Amino acid sequence: MAQRSKYPPALIARTLAAWAVTLLLFFPLGWLMLTAFKTELQAISVPPLLVFTPTLENFSIVQERSDYMLYAENSFITSVASTILGLMLAFPAAYAMAFFKGKHTKDILMWMLSTKMMPAVGALVPVYVMAQFSGLLDSRTALIIVFTLSNLPIMVWMLYSYLKEVPHEILEASRMDGATLWQEFRLVLLPLTLGGLASTG
Repeated sequence: MAQRSKYPPALIARTLAAWAVTLLLFFPLGWLMLTAFKTELQAISVPPLLVFTPTLENFSIVQERSDYMLYAENSFITSVASTILGLMLAFPAAYAMAFFKGKHTKDILMWMLSTKMMPAVGALVPVYVMAQFSGLLDSRTALIIVFTLSNLPIMVWMLYSYLKEVPHEILEASRMDGATLWQEFRLVLLPLTLGGLASTG
């Protein structure tokens, strides 16, 4: 009786398909990184050059011709601030919906999700006008507010999905032991939902 192969053909086929998809997805990123170290002539050469002398000229040009560091700083500050603010707002909302469900909880969740279906361009003019009248035009604060509010529905949905899986008995046990609401959050809920908070952020 022939010995069975350690790697069945179906497993090999799935592995090869997974590698093919991975290479296909990461090829543009790899090509972009490769082009970053080419000169302008090398980048537009036909056929494309795979062997070349790398250069850092493009990076120095970006630094000289634009305020790249300022743009990077703005992006970092606004993204981090909007993420933290979004989590601070989304967690209490998701907590209330997961553990204190009302008859309109599902309606509210669906309404929040439906706001993501509106084209972003549709909110562009109202947001611009509000930022102009409030004196926040061309400021980081305006960006943080816009980013936070635009991502809040998805954050609430994701955290709600994690929190509703937490057994109610655990929270009831902590309350019977005399835990306050803050202790319940810090000592019980937070350790159980760290993965959800990380993936949501």
